[in-house]
Amino acid sequence: RLQLTGEVTFQPPPLVLLLGAGPEAAPLLRIARTLGWFAWVADHRAGLLAHDDLGAADRLIPGRPAAALRALVDDRFDAAVVMTHTADNDLAALEALASRETGYVGLLGPPARRDELLARLTNEQRAALAGRLHAPVGLLLGGEGPEAIALAIVAQLQQAFYRVR
Repeated sequence: RLQLTGEVTFQPPPLVLLLGAGPEAAPLLRIARTLGWFAWVADHRAGLLAHDDLGAADRLIPGRPAAALRALVDDRFDAAVVMTHTADNDLAALEALASRETGYVGLLGPPARRDELLARLTNEQRAALAGRLHAPVGLLLGGEGPEAIALAIVAQLQQAFYRVR
C-alpha cells in the first residue's frame, strides 16, 4: 500500500500463488490477469509448467508445494490456492502455509477431502489456518469444468481482496 501526500492511496494488485498447474490453472490465470492481478504457479511436473496455457503466469516455480514455499520464504503473496490434485502434496502445502501469514488459503476439492487433510494436520496447524482456509475453495456459482471452477475461485478471491461480504 502506497500513500501519497496524505490524499491518495494506491493498493498494489494482488499476488496469487497457485500450488498446482492442473486443468483449472490456465483459466484461473487468464481471469486473474484480466483483473490485473499478479499470478505465480508452482508445480513439480515440468510438463505442466511448460504448457503454453500457463503463459499468463508472471512466474513459474518448479517444485512440490512445500519446496516451492520454502524457496519463496522471503516472498509475500496475498493468496495461495492449493490445487495439486494429490492428497500428499495438498497436505504438505497446508502444513507449509500454516506457518505463513498468507491471508487467504484456498483448497480445491470436496469437503470430505478437506476433512481428511485437516485431520492429518496438528492442532497448531489447524488453528493457524483457521479463518484463512477456504475449503472447498470458490463461491457456489454453478457449472462444471475447469473454467467454471476457475471463475468460482476468482470470484471468492475478489470478495476476499476487497473485503466484500
